[in-house]
Amino acid sequence: MKWLLHSRFKITILCLISLILASCLQKKSVAKNTTITASQIEMIATTVNDYCDKNVFFGTIYITSQDKVVYQANCGPQNMQYGVENTIKSKYRIGSNTKAFAAAILMRMLDGKDLRQETIGDHLPWYPKNQCADVSLHHLLTMSSGIDNYSDNEEVYDNYGWRPFLYDSALNLNGPEDFSNRFCTCTSQDDKPSFTPGSEYQYSNCNYYLIGNIIEQLAAGQQGDISRDFWFANLLKEHILDPLAMSDSGSFSPIGIYSDMTTGYIYNQNQYLPLANGRPPAVGGPAPYEDILVNPYSNPLVLYSAGDMYSTVEDMQKWDQGLYTTKILSEAQKLAAFAPYSNTNSTESCEYYGYGWFVTYIDPNQYGKVANCPQNPNDTNLRQYEKFLQYSGSYPYSWVTSFNRLIERDQAVMVFSNYVKTGTESDCISSEIRNIIFYNDKHRSVSCQSVLNDA
Repeated sequence: MKWLLHSRFKITILCLISLILASCLQKKSVAKNTTITASQIEMIATTVNDYCDKNVFFGTIYITSQDKVVYQANCGPQNMQYGVENTIKSKYRIGSNTKAFAAAILMRMLDGKDLRQETIGDHLPWYPKNQCADVSLHHLLTMSSGIDNYSDNEEVYDNYGWRPFLYDSALNLNGPEDFSNRFCTCTSQDDKPSFTPGSEYQYSNCNYYLIGNIIEQLAAGQQGDISRDFWFANLLKEHILDPLAMSDSGSFSPIGIYSDMTTGYIYNQNQYLPLANGRPPAVGGPAPYEDILVNPYSNPLVLYSAGDMYSTVEDMQKWDQGLYTTKILSEAQKLAAFAPYSNTNSTESCEYYGYGWFVTYIDPNQYGKVANCPQNPNDTNLRQYEKFLQYSGSYPYSWVTSFNRLIERDQAVMVFSNYVKTGTESDCISSEIRNIIFYNDKHRSVSCQSVLNDA
């Protein structure tokens, strides 16, 4: 008994130390002038026009400072077949931006629990009793579980994920649980993680798919044939969308009817189009869009809590602003969610993975210079850099939504697109806008310039 009490005491102390370190790394002490000036807005408009005028970007750009909109622009069709243009009311599939919502729901439902100690096996009774069942929820949240990425298996996008599942009721699971049982239980990797959990970063959609399963289990107390009230889509609405009045957001259903929903488009020479399991149309749109195809269909429930949401830029501003309050997450929960954990080993930036966010550090004094990006994110050297949160959420073959929270400035940069030519256009625009805000210059990369040169 004394050993158990001693262990719990050590865990409590470690949690307190982690929160203190996260708090230190969270201080708003680096960003200096946080005003977006008229000359910067002019530079931003020029950048946006470069991409819109060449028809390499369809979508909405939205920049906010605190609760004010300082710049907005729309370009390209929401639906070219019907001649409808994009507006700030356009709804976009936001892909992996869904992960931040799933992480927040899990934290709310397990408030007071140590997520480093809670495991998959603690919460999913059907999960095989193998080594992956011992993976902690912290490791799922931080992309450090060692559970392989189901998205590397292209066949899953058409054939699996249906709710209720269409083909096999032997396990009495139901859609998302059956999907995880097939693809996220490590049975194809010798029933164990591919590395020691927590020792590496490895992006895997299985991590957040399993988080969705756990959220439903916590709400319903079981899996399989459960009430719709306990489906992830409705728990998302209950925990986040309704409290923040995000009435134009939700989890996408293929049989739903949505006003202002963007149609997804892809360039007919896109290198990834041959991998699509869906069947794109044989011909493109009306002039000048002859080389642009409608998105090939893939089952959206395959994305689930890892990437199935849709939203508007206006609703995402509500999400952004809500995270500065305690309406969704407490101050302690925000410190944990926005802290750096797994170093992504990016060659382009100092970047870590938090709880549903990429946590990025930049040198506030010189573009492109980050002197040190330690593997140990508790290194206080990070305090000399400016920190922001970002995600580039992509839906297969058509939508790319770049969402950036400049949290030391209380500003947000949103670049939401419903057209993939190369797939990098939204990120190019986002990075150039951030550079204008941070450094007063767009600092366009060679690869982004080539996107425009090849248009």
